[in-house]
Amino acid sequence: MEAEALRADVATDRLTSALRAYWQADAGRWLHAAKTALAVLMATWLSMRLELSAPRTAMVSVVILMMHQHSGMVLARGFYRAAGMLVGNSAALMLFHAFPQERVLFFAGLSVWIGLCVAGAAYYRNYQSYGFVLSGYATCIAAVPSISNPYAIFDNVVVSLSEVSVGILCAGLVSGLVFPQRVKAMLLGAGRQHLTSFIGFIRQAVGGGESGDALGLAHLRLMGERAQLESLRSATVFEDPEMRANNALMIRLNHDFLDAVARFHSIHQLQARVAKVADHRAGAALHALFERLLAILPNAEPGTRLSLAQVHDLHAGLQTLRAELPAHIMSTRTSLSDASPATRDRFSAGALFFEDGMADLLAFTGNFIAIRSQHFPGTAPTSDNRPDKLPNSANRAFAIASGVRAAVATVACSWLWIASGWNNGGSALIAATIAIALYSVMPQPTTVARHMLIGCLTAWVAGMAFNFVILPRVDGFPLLAVCLAPIILAGSYLGTFPATATIGLGFGIYFCFLTNLTNPALYNPVGYLDAGLATLMGIGMASLAFATIVPSGSRWLADRYLRQLRALVASRVCYGSLRGLRLTFESSIRDFVQYAGTRAGSGRFSRETLLNWSFATLEIGLAVIDIREAVLRHVMPGPWQEQQDLLLAAISGLFRNPSTQALEQALSAIDQVINETAASVDWAGGASGALTAGPARVRAQLQVIRLTLLDSAFPLVDSLAGAATHPV
Repeated sequence: MEAEALRADVATDRLTSALRAYWQADAGRWLHAAKTALAVLMATWLSMRLELSAPRTAMVSVVILMMHQHSGMVLARGFYRAAGMLVGNSAALMLFHAFPQERVLFFAGLSVWIGLCVAGAAYYRNYQSYGFVLSGYATCIAAVPSISNPYAIFDNVVVSLSEVSVGILCAGLVSGLVFPQRVKAMLLGAGRQHLTSFIGFIRQAVGGGESGDALGLAHLRLMGERAQLESLRSATVFEDPEMRANNALMIRLNHDFLDAVARFHSIHQLQARVAKVADHRAGAALHALFERLLAILPNAEPGTRLSLAQVHDLHAGLQTLRAELPAHIMSTRTSLSDASPATRDRFSAGALFFEDGMADLLAFTGNFIAIRSQHFPGTAPTSDNRPDKLPNSANRAFAIASGVRAAVATVACSWLWIASGWNNGGSALIAATIAIALYSVMPQPTTVARHMLIGCLTAWVAGMAFNFVILPRVDGFPLLAVCLAPIILAGSYLGTFPATATIGLGFGIYFCFLTNLTNPALYNPVGYLDAGLATLMGIGMASLAFATIVPSGSRWLADRYLRQLRALVASRVCYGSLRGLRLTFESSIRDFVQYAGTRAGSGRFSRETLLNWSFATLEIGLAVIDIREAVLRHVMPGPWQEQQDLLLAAISGLFRNPSTQALEQALSAIDQVINETAASVDWAGGASGALTAGPARVRAQLQVIRLTLLDSAFPLVDSLAGAATHPV
C-alpha cells in the first residue's frame, strides 16, 4: 500500500510539474486569447446596443487588430485601419456616383481600384502597407451589398464606418488597459538580441574563417531581424510619447546598421579575394589590423543578450581603438612601402573599409546606449541633422504583379456573379478581396492561402453548429457571450503559434463573417450554406490567382529583381545625385537579399546565385559611391573628369548589358585609372591623410571593384575567359 501511495504521489508531482511548466510557457498565449475574446464580446455588445445592423464588421476588425499581442501594434494597425476604411468607403461612394446604372463599368472600376490598392500594399512597408490593404477591401465591403440598391450606399458607408470604429475602439481599450504588453519593452529586448547577433556577424566578417555562404546566411538573418525591428519602431510611436519624440534617433540607428553591415561584409569579401590571389603580405597586414577589433568585441553566445554594461565597455574600447588606428595604419603602410602597388592598394582598401566600419559601429553603439539609458542627445533634430527616412525600394514588378492578380480575381468573381445571377456572388467577391489583400503582404502567399482555406472551412463548420444548434437556444447577451467566448478563445489561441497563426486568423475572421449576427437575428440554413460555399469559392479564386499569375517564386519575377538591381548600379549609382544615394542603395540591397532568401532550387535564379549577385553588387556599388564622394572632397590629378567619365561609362555598361566584352572594357578602364593615379599617391607620407586623400582612396576602391569582377563567385557573366588577360 505504501508503495502504491508513493507511486501515486510521484505521478501527482510529475503532473503538477508538467502543468506548471505548461502554464509558464503558455500563460501569455492564453492571456492574449482571453483579451481577444473580451474585445470581440465588447464590440458585439456595443454594436447591438447602438442598434447597428451587422456587428460582424466590428468583430472581424477586432480579430484582425488583435492578431498582434502588443498594444502599440494594435494602435498602429487601428490607426491605419481607420484611415484605410475612410479612403475605401470614399472610393465606394465615388464608384457609385460614376457608374450608378452600369454594373459592368462599376465592376471594372472596382477591379482597377482593388488592383491599385493591392499593388500599393505590396510596394510599401509596415503599417502603410496595411492601410492600402484596408483601402481595397473596405471599398468592396461597403459597395457590394448596395449593388441591388444603389440608394442605400450612403447608409451602408455610415454603418460600415461606425462598426469599424467600434471594433478599433474595443481592441484599443482592451489591448491598452487589460494587462497591456508594451511594444517598447519588446523593441528594447529584440534590439539587444539583434546587437548580439550583429557583434557575432562582425566577428565572422573580420575573423576571415567563415565561408562566404555562411556569412551570407548570417547577413540574411540580420536583415530579417532589422526589418522586424523597423516594424516595432513604427509601432512604438503610437504607444510611447518618449519613443515618439526620439523617433529620429532610432532611424539614425537603422542607418548606422545598414552602413556598418555593408562595410564589414565587404571586409570579409576583400579578405577572401586577397587570399584567392595569394597576396600574403596584404592578407597578413589586414589580419593584424582586424585582430585589434576582435580583441575588444564581447564574446556573446548565440541566443544571449549583451548587457548595457558590456555595450558601454565596447563603446569605450571602440573609441580608444579608433584613436589608435592612424598610427597603426601608418606603421603598416611604412612596412609595405617596398611591396607591389596592388598589395598596397589592397591594404588601403581594407583599411578604408575598417575605418568607415569602425565609425559606423561607434555611432551605432552610441545611439544604442542613448536609447536604453533614456539619454537622448538631439531630441529635437533640426533640418540639418534630421535623418532621412528609409527610402522605399520594393520591386515595382512584384507590386504590379500583385495588383494584376487582385484585379483578375476581382474581375473573375464579378463575371461569375453577373453571369450566374447567384444570390451570394457578392459574398464570394468580398471573400476573394479580403484574401487577396492579406496574401499581398505575406512572404509566402501559397502557404498562407492553404492555411486560410483550412481556417475558413473549419469556421464554416463551427459557425453552422453555432448558428443552428446553439444560437436558437440563447436568450440574452450574457448567455450569447458565454457561448461565443470559447470559440473566439480557441481561434485566438491557435493564432499565437507561428505555424498555425494564419489558420487561427482565417478561422477568427471567417467565423465572425459567416456567423453573421444580425439585429434582429435571422435563421436561414440554406442561405448560410450558400454563403459559406461562396466564401470558400472566393478564397479559392484568390488562391488560384496567386498560384498562376506571376507566382512569387517565378523565374520571371526573379529576373525582374535582377534587372532592377543592375539598373540601380547602371543609372543611380553611376550617374544619380549623391544626396541620399548610399541609403537608397543599401536599402535596395536589403530588400533584394530578403527576396533572395525566400528562393530555392538551383541554377541562375537559385538562392545562392542571387545572394552572390546582391553582395557583389553591394561591394561594387558602394565602391563607386565612395569614388564619386572622394572626388567631390579632394583635388584629383590631371584630366580626372575624362578618366571618371570613362570609368563610370564602363561600369554602367557592364551592369546594363552584361557580357564578356563589357567586362573587358570595365577592367581596362579600371587599370587605366589606377595607372593614371599612381604618381599622385604618396604612400609613405602621413598617417591617415594619404590614405583618405582622393587619389589613394580612388585607387583602393578600384582594387575592390577589380577583385570583385575577377572573382569566379560573381555571376555577372557566364564566362570569364576574357578576363585571363588581366593579371591579378
